[in-house]
Amino acid sequence: MLRRPAGPSQEGRSVGGLIEDLLGQLGHFIDQKLNLLRLELEHNLALLVRHLLVLVIGGAIATLGLVLVAVALAFWVAGLLGSTSTGFALTGLVFLALGGIIVGVCVRRGVDPSRRHALQRTAEGLRKDVQWLSNGR
Repeated sequence: MLRRPAGPSQEGRSVGGLIEDLLGQLGHFIDQKLNLLRLELEHNLALLVRHLLVLVIGGAIATLGLVLVAVALAFWVAGLLGSTSTGFALTGLVFLALGGIIVGVCVRRGVDPSRRHALQRTAEGLRKDVQWLSNGR
């Protein structure tokens, strides 16, 4: 927070001295804001890396599980049809169709929910800033 400099009465000070003090306080304020921004960015980056690591490890394990399920399903279908290559081909086509359906649904929805939430937070932040500036605080 900006504080008045401790010193003698402000009545005897020149306008230049007051402007100099104001600029000094403004510089200190900006420096504090930049330090706070740096700390918040470091914290958010560390949190992002931690979440990304969990997602990568979880994704690798889920992918391995999906591959094992797909192979088991392909062998089961192959046992029903009597041909291993037909079982694997049919299983591959089913997974390809499911992937296409998922991509189609996501494309039709447009903006993904995480991005929409980020846009709403940004808009709320801008509204608060405008209100803060208009109130003179």
